[in-house]
Amino acid sequence: MNTEFFIARRYMLSRHRKFLSMSTAIAIGGVFVGVAALLITLSMMNGFQNELRRRILGGTPHIIVRKYFNEPIHDYQNVKVKLEPYKFVRASAPFVIQKSVIKYKRQLDGVVIKGVDDELEKNITEIGQKMISGVFELAGGCVIGVELAHNLGVAVGDSVVIALPFGEQLGLVPRAKKVVLRGIFDFGYYDYNATIVYMDLKDVQALFEMGESISGVEVRIEDIYKAPQHARKIEDDLGYPYRAQDWIESNRSVFAALKMEKIITFIVLVLIIIVAGFNIIGTLINMVKKKTKEIGIMRSYGFTAPKIMKIFIYHGSIIGVIGTVLGLAFAFLACLLLDRYQVTLPGDIYFIETLPVEMEINDFVITAIAAILISFLSTIYPAKRATGLTTVEALRNE
Repeated sequence: MNTEFFIARRYMLSRHRKFLSMSTAIAIGGVFVGVAALLITLSMMNGFQNELRRRILGGTPHIIVRKYFNEPIHDYQNVKVKLEPYKFVRASAPFVIQKSVIKYKRQLDGVVIKGVDDELEKNITEIGQKMISGVFELAGGCVIGVELAHNLGVAVGDSVVIALPFGEQLGLVPRAKKVVLRGIFDFGYYDYNATIVYMDLKDVQALFEMGESISGVEVRIEDIYKAPQHARKIEDDLGYPYRAQDWIESNRSVFAALKMEKIITFIVLVLIIIVAGFNIIGTLINMVKKKTKEIGIMRSYGFTAPKIMKIFIYHGSIIGVIGTVLGLAFAFLACLLLDRYQVTLPGDIYFIETLPVEMEINDFVITAIAAILISFLSTIYPAKRATGLTTVEALRNE
């Protein structure tokens, strides 16, 4: 252990040399709080974002192939044949999407009708695992989300009316179809649960007089994170007028908002660590004043300015390292406890019932580096101030 580090460590203790001095403890506490708060918050945001991604993907195909301007596709078999050679494609299925109105007794609600083949759809999304009541069988019936079922006051086995918001005579005689509610799903995502109505593909084609036409083709792939490049490949191969949209692009606004929120939160919480850095500056400046005589004595014994500077740089850096390590440890344990004991959230406000927490190693590494770097930079001014004292000045000022 070199002399400068030994002196720096001794300066951290109180006069009785048994405990940390109050100013040192407060400085360490500032770094500790900043690091812990930042990591716990980032871990909760990671959990929230990843849980939202999982729930969206539960009801969203990885890639959707449609025509520009959402024109109907009349040659589905040709598109299907072109998709089959791709090794990254796990499954594909046709679908029809239309806006409509659902009616039960006197309750009305605007919905999005999604016509699918119920067996093929199970290979595209997780609808089969998301049923909370009834079954996912669409022949002559429909399946709706839990929020929509609650709004309508409908139960499995009841008959509902699907009505088109247009029809003959300027909409005065709209087309309608009565279907039986076969089941209720819960994707854990409000937009899906409140608006989507699954119906049989052929029933929807007949209701909307589409013949054999479809709205598009859903595609499920092996690696969801390669969806953008696979979508571009499919689009290039199919050519105009086809376009392929991946799940990231479809939900770009949602994930962009979450990413921006995480960045803003990171900046705000880093400010806490910066404030802790100013606390370190104040602690070291105060120490320079208290140790003026000792600095003069050390200078008289041959301590050069760089050595004096090292003492205070070591001192501030030790504060930063201890505060950072304690903050990392506390955040890690807190996240483990939050994940294990599942803090309950009000389900009517949030789309999730428990607080998700997911730690990421990059967050811990970046936060640790930032905290230690801020602590180190905070030592430079006080350390230079200490080296500015000559032997005579230090002893005279004391």
